[in-house]
Amino acid sequence: MEPMKSFLIGVATSGYQSEGGYNGPGEPKNNWGGCEASGRVQKTGAAVDFWNRYREDFRLTRGLGLNSFRLGLEWARIQPSTSTARGAAPEFDNEAIDAYALRIAACREEGLEPVVTLQHFTHPAWLGIDAWLMDETVDLFEIFVRHTITRLNDRLVDVHGQAPVRWYVTINEPNMLVLNTYLNRCFPGGPDAGVAIGLRAYNRLLAAHVRGYNAVHDLYESRGWSKPLVSMNTFCSDVYWSDVMLLDLLCLRKTGVKPAEVGGYFKSRAEDLSLHFGVAALRRRTDLAALAGASLHALANFLASRAATEEGCGFFLRELERAKRDSTLDYLGVDYYDPFLSHALRMPDFSDLEFKSRSVSAHLFDVLTSKWWDWHFLPEGMTAFCSYYAKAFPGLGILIAENGMSQRCSRDNSVVAHRPDKILRSDYLEAHLREVRRMLDQGVPLIGYLHWSLTDNYEWGSFTPRFGLYRIDFAKGLERLPVDHMGDNPSRTYARLVRELGLGGVGS
Repeated sequence: MEPMKSFLIGVATSGYQSEGGYNGPGEPKNNWGGCEASGRVQKTGAAVDFWNRYREDFRLTRGLGLNSFRLGLEWARIQPSTSTARGAAPEFDNEAIDAYALRIAACREEGLEPVVTLQHFTHPAWLGIDAWLMDETVDLFEIFVRHTITRLNDRLVDVHGQAPVRWYVTINEPNMLVLNTYLNRCFPGGPDAGVAIGLRAYNRLLAAHVRGYNAVHDLYESRGWSKPLVSMNTFCSDVYWSDVMLLDLLCLRKTGVKPAEVGGYFKSRAEDLSLHFGVAALRRRTDLAALAGASLHALANFLASRAATEEGCGFFLRELERAKRDSTLDYLGVDYYDPFLSHALRMPDFSDLEFKSRSVSAHLFDVLTSKWWDWHFLPEGMTAFCSYYAKAFPGLGILIAENGMSQRCSRDNSVVAHRPDKILRSDYLEAHLREVRRMLDQGVPLIGYLHWSLTDNYEWGSFTPRFGLYRIDFAKGLERLPVDHMGDNPSRTYARLVRELGLGGVGS
């Protein structure tokens, strides 16, 4: 099959999870630094040393016939402090920005289109542990974005002789950041928690996206550069209030919905989403844990529908009213893993708990909640979600900014286990890339697919979840290994499928 000419096909990574060089002595500290120091989570250390091995990783990616690479700019590296304490904003480290420009230039030199993330779950420690509950964080994020992208792109143009970055993701998965910080509490956070606190964080994260979106567009317009493509990505969820509502909020000026009308509008849109998945009749789990998990969905709808009002969204609505542009999204970024809240619970399992729980209730929660390797294999669900987004947000292309599956292997190889469903990564890739091809043939406006991730990496406190096309045997070093601990060779499978399905063209 002839390759497409403008489809992004590649891999996704993040800075903190792959670069190395955070939270150690004399290193930049982010909001995970306290957890690392206390032993609540594993230390990142060198992670997979992408900071130094970037050229190797770009070559591996291009060698698979891929054309794009998502990477992040870490705020904590660019505006660094070596203290975990909250404090005043430090000076920018322009040498760090120049180093990122060098890496992006190298990415292009290997024939890869860079997709640049501006905030991927982490923030500098000097902002405080609950930065996204503070109004001032929105202002500070805008300052960070304006300074960073100006220096970065000037460097690309003036020093490397390249065009400015075209593709941006402002905020990575704000829904998962809020969920993991203020509801299930597995990310670092202060004592406040609950739906109202989560909504407060949503307001500020979405406001930061709007500021970032306008900052990028302002710069490109002032310099006469080609229009950038700016969005944020959300974790696909069948809970309206945790995914689609965020996109609806960002599109209010384009849809003409007034602030006083948002409560009724949200409820109507939530019903549309529920109807869509009722008709889709997907093969969801039906075990006892899933039946119990369905009650979580009902509870989430009950609580969120009462909180997401004009008053509850007031901070963001005022920000949107002041925004320079009606548009806030140039495309949709979506991350597809296991999107169904009913799958959040499992039968009690004590075998895969790595860290001591903070309380009896937290221990019970850890035992009963699904882990990465429990996520349900449902490739047709990706098509159902993308079809819904295409209908709900006409005119916007859809970038699958992340999609992948976890195996389980501890850092020292003392624990190696199959997924409960025995699926290998090659099986996963085969099924999901064929869904991508099917969507393209059906006219779903897909503009790209980025697999999470190129290598195994640091997965938010642990090296045990394995998402890599290339294995890292951390007990022996950081060599990129094509065959994983299950004897599978997923990178070879990805390359074959890209060829067979005609997905490997040049970046758009």
